[in-house]
Amino acid sequence: MASRNPPSNKRDLPRSNMKKSSYKIAFVGFIVLIVAISSGCLNNYSTESQQFLHPLPTSAQILFVSNMDTGSRAKEIYCMNENGGNITRITYSHYHHRILGIDKSKRYIAATRIEKDTNPPAGLGDEDRKSLWVLDLETGNEKRLTDPANNTEGDSFSPNGEWTVFHMIIAGDSQADIYKIKTDGSNLTRLTYTNDTTESDPVWSNNGQKIAFISYSAKVTRFVLKIMDVDGQNVRTVYDPNDTISTPYFKPGVYDPAWSPDDQWIVFEKPIHYAGENGDAGVWHIFKIHPDGTGLVDLSQQGNHESMAEYLPSFSKDEKHIVFSARYGSSDPADVQVDIFLMDENGGSLKKLTDMNTVEDFGVWIK
Repeated sequence: MASRNPPSNKRDLPRSNMKKSSYKIAFVGFIVLIVAISSGCLNNYSTESQQFLHPLPTSAQILFVSNMDTGSRAKEIYCMNENGGNITRITYSHYHHRILGIDKSKRYIAATRIEKDTNPPAGLGDEDRKSLWVLDLETGNEKRLTDPANNTEGDSFSPNGEWTVFHMIIAGDSQADIYKIKTDGSNLTRLTYTNDTTESDPVWSNNGQKIAFISYSAKVTRFVLKIMDVDGQNVRTVYDPNDTISTPYFKPGVYDPAWSPDDQWIVFEKPIHYAGENGDAGVWHIFKIHPDGTGLVDLSQQGNHESMAEYLPSFSKDEKHIVFSARYGSSDPADVQVDIFLMDENGGSLKKLTDMNTVEDFGVWIK
């Protein structure tokens, strides 16, 4: 899942935060090359850490990241309830967190952490080295699942919590492909092998049978929404926006799909207009669609909140609400606001959950 945020020297205006697509993938236009990797090689790079993890309180309903305590652009993981209250800090570390997810047992958090930026100037939000970690809230242990030399983003668990799915660019290449790996760091499995195509933002369905993702190819020069089986087979297109609306940092198309708990809907965001709005991010709307490609709804338009850059939607367990992040306000990236919002399943009853004049981002529902 990725951030819809241009660089900034004042605020951390991160891809996939709109979920899960990184600045680097977007900025280079998702250059199309063939990725080669030996099966299971990431196991050689798995490490463990004893950073302090605060237990998840019973009041927790939404996970998010924020720099409210760090005094820098680096963001730690927090939780809150659906009204924006009972904010609790979960991680106490030296890491900069981006997109994240939590398994259904509420024991494990999958977190994308920034490792380094190999393309100076550093600290602009376009870091090209990220790793996938699993944080065990029961034991307090943290485990890196991917080689920090690569660029990885992920946040989605299989329903049984055994696997995580993510996209990765191997060091030296530019094409992203989708992989899965067990939460203990074993059984790395590559799921996509399409030449001249970037696949990213994968998310597991709640029934465990499908993975939704986005795809950009040399032939179809925009990101389209697709579904495949969990072994990478039977790929089909759900939605092709068939437009050319883009921003300086993101190609046309859809980003950050997420399933409803009953798997009857997939939500996602896409750019609607660009004229430098919202800190140079443009205007982004959140949509939902049935997995068979029917019933497309513009939730931002239907809910009469059409001017922000909205991204990373996530359904509540009862399917009555959707939490998402938004950039809004100033056209200056240094002064734009980044907060987490709540709307109902039809786009209405908009409510701002955070308002602290710091960066609160990457909100995801705890199911």
